[in-house]
Amino acid sequence: MRNKLKIALIVDDEHVWSHHIHELAQWANSTDCLDVTHLIIQDRSWPPDRIFLSLLRGRLIRAVTIALGKAINKLESIDVARVDPHMGRRRTYDLGKIVSGKIRVKPLVSKSGFVHRFSDQDLDKIRHEQFDLLIRCGKGILKGGILTSARLGIVSFHHGDNRVIRGGPPGFWEVYYRQPRTGFIVQRLTEELDGGGVIMRGYIPTQETQALNLTVLFNKSYHHLRTLLLQIGRTGQLPAAEAQTPFCGKLVVAPTLQQLTLYLSRYAARSFVTRVRRAFGYEERWGICFAKTQWRGAVLWRGTRIQTAAGRSLADPFVATRDGRTCVFAEDFVPCKQKGHISAFELTDGGARELGVVLKEDFHLSFPYLFTFDGKLFMCPESYEAKEIRIYECMEFPLKWKLAVVAMKNVTAADSMIFEKNGLWWLLTSINRTEPRAFCAELHLFWASTPLTSEWQPHACNPILTDPQTARNGGLLQDEGEIIRVGQCQGFRSYGASASLLRITRISPEEYAEELICRITPEFMPAIHGTHTFHSDGVYSVWDFKKWARA
Repeated sequence: MRNKLKIALIVDDEHVWSHHIHELAQWANSTDCLDVTHLIIQDRSWPPDRIFLSLLRGRLIRAVTIALGKAINKLESIDVARVDPHMGRRRTYDLGKIVSGKIRVKPLVSKSGFVHRFSDQDLDKIRHEQFDLLIRCGKGILKGGILTSARLGIVSFHHGDNRVIRGGPPGFWEVYYRQPRTGFIVQRLTEELDGGGVIMRGYIPTQETQALNLTVLFNKSYHHLRTLLLQIGRTGQLPAAEAQTPFCGKLVVAPTLQQLTLYLSRYAARSFVTRVRRAFGYEERWGICFAKTQWRGAVLWRGTRIQTAAGRSLADPFVATRDGRTCVFAEDFVPCKQKGHISAFELTDGGARELGVVLKEDFHLSFPYLFTFDGKLFMCPESYEAKEIRIYECMEFPLKWKLAVVAMKNVTAADSMIFEKNGLWWLLTSINRTEPRAFCAELHLFWASTPLTSEWQPHACNPILTDPQTARNGGLLQDEGEIIRVGQCQGFRSYGASASLLRITRISPEEYAEELICRITPEFMPAIHGTHTFHSDGVYSVWDFKKWARA
């Protein structure tokens, strides 16, 4: 049996403000392969308050900029408390109660105050313990001998996509530039700032404010760090680092007063527009189009819209043809109840005819994914409110269905899809592991020998994707042996902004890979600003769109 991985946390004090670090240490010591034995405490004096320091130096504008940044962060933190209950509770966590070993070191700080090196005496104290791995949880850019003082070196977060943004502050510039996603990496530290060996990469949808963006980013990245540490603990080695590519961006720094003012004005403008729309009764509504064509030949602007009453919202269309009848199944969302059910429409050359309600439960239903097995038609609708993945069998096409099996219990999952490939059945789903209803960033894969089972095995690389640009499912196309997954693309503050068609090139219990075929963007109809589902049964193709409409 492999010995536990011996780990030390590099911190600034044994009392920390971050509940993530505290919970990481607790969790690691509860596993069978990790052991956080020591804290390496950086004993240094930190500079006085930056506002006071700037005033002393006669830099009034800089002092005002720092004060404004702090005020913005304080106000934004009030909103963050609804997502993360730890925010707003100003308290410290005593790591000393969890980790008994302590090594105090005195960093040799550069003139800039950012770079930390260590004396030979301090390095000898660290090396004497023969750590397998160090995790940077404190301040300072670590340089010199500390980088090689443990067998596997030092791993650290960079809260940003280092291929796009290097520097800081974390979580700010993605909101400022209204980027649709914010990245994070776990890297083995080297002498190059934010240019270490990347051993894990992931993304979240960019949130509306920096404080909220940073909170979601920390929650997601620390959760992924646990997955990484388990892998390292069980193999005794770091995963292979990504191949490096040239970085052509610039190093970003703290925003100027002008940039903070623009940041505030943009937020105020967005809030004003939201209030105006609400005052005039405008809400986002989804609709559905269809065309009698296979998916490759679909010309979306020629599609026929399914007409419904004003204020009604139809989305997530899936189509099936049986016994000479073609029907589209869709989420039928009732705004006043904030709950959806599944309705059916029959498609003919003359248009679409509503047939009625197909499935209605006490909980929300959407995304009525369809598949066949042993000649029978099945539906796997989204049922995250029930904390189950359910499969229904069609007893009489198209309106009569019954529950066949609960594929998974005690799981909060969205937009699940089931299909057969290479002699196995596969289940692709988006599982929420952090924030409430956060389904857009991770894609998980499971496999089984039959679809009508509750014994689904997790893929070795779960989550197989961590990227809000493609992770959430938006349909599946099967064409001459090829499996094409439709992936939703989230925009900045815009769920379901567009979609991508992605060909699955490798799939096995240990591997998964896909490649981009094309993108579907909301340009095929006037005044729409989103589309996120596309499906075809080879006879008809169906898709959805999003626009503003009076409630």
